Amino acid sequence: MSEMDGLPHRIAEGDIELADRTLNAMGVRDSGYRGVGWSEQLLDQLRNLPPERRRSLALSLVGRYHRLAEASEFRARTLLLAGILAADLPEDPLSAERVEVLDDLGACHSFWYGEHFSVLVEAELAAGRSLTPAAIGAFRRSGMEYGFPAAPLVRAGEISTDPVLNVGEKWAEHALEEVGPGPDDPWRALLAHALTATSPKPGTKWDRVARQLVVPLGPEPVRENVVSWLALVGVPRTFRVEPVFCEDRNFNEVFDPYNALALRGLAWLLSLLPPHSDAVRALGALVEISLEKVPARGPRSAKVAYAAAFALGRVEGAPAPAELDRLAARVTHKATAKAIATAREAHATARGPEVR
Repeated sequence: MSEMDGLPHRIAEGDIELADRTLNAMGVRDSGYRGVGWSEQLLDQLRNLPPERRRSLALSLVGRYHRLAEASEFRARTLLLAGILAADLPEDPLSAERVEVLDDLGACHSFWYGEHFSVLVEAELAAGRSLTPAAIGAFRRSGMEYGFPAAPLVRAGEISTDPVLNVGEKWAEHALEEVGPGPDDPWRALLAHALTATSPKPGTKWDRVARQLVVPLGPEPVRENVVSWLALVGVPRTFRVEPVFCEDRNFNEVFDPYNALALRGLAWLLSLLPPHSDAVRALGALVEISLEKVPARGPRSAKVAYAAAFALGRVEGAPAPAELDRLAARVTHKATAKAIATAREAHATARGPEVR
């Protein structure tokens, strides 16, 4: 049996201090802001301790937690242990402290999987509570940024579809105002479908579903709302998020990567509606705001810019070619410029050889 294999047994016998010292001796130290660096195998072993043993140990951790300095790495480990051991227990020790830590996550852009915040969320879900919308956003961004394994994210609240968009961006919060309660709300369904825009271009199935979702809402209300949302893209965030591992705060200027998927889908959606000059102007503005450069980051979102340029190529009528001509004279980003050129060619082809 390795030292790591023996750790749950030491904890089960109440020898938590020895377990901490063993972890340090093995070099399994804090991985970041609140990291603990423990393996998922070890955490699963602790979860499987008998309930009465978990209850006794969890209650014994309360005094220990409050005796430790706030910045102590052992304090973070103690809270983690309490979260594992207290799952499904009525006493739920250190629950208020756990809630405070998870609420603080809402002020973070992302965090590394090794910090095991999913353990604390698991205890919250077992207690019948959920994360704040801001904290859910941090989990979503972290999963996209670092490619977390699926199972821990499911335990950590990624199963939540509420709110359907991440808070923190004005346009997204404005869109969320339209979403009614319940999983069957048509605006929720439309935004959830927009979030599936994970490829450079939509397929026929994506378009078909989008058209179906527009029917109960009506094309004009959909266009008016989407245009009003896009008008708020790129304005300062409603609250800033902070880094965990670096000093780079420029991610407050780029698009939230989770919401950016929805922006791509909404751009495609506008091109499926009856053509309207407001939609054309909104798509052109989205191209430009998405290409605004952020120091050390590049464009706010080249993928959103490409999606908006592609969408302009699908909009019928005179305003779209004129908007594409305007963009062609301004855009230098290679991939987007190529998309604009392709869209212009598509419109020229549709109008016939006399305009080519």
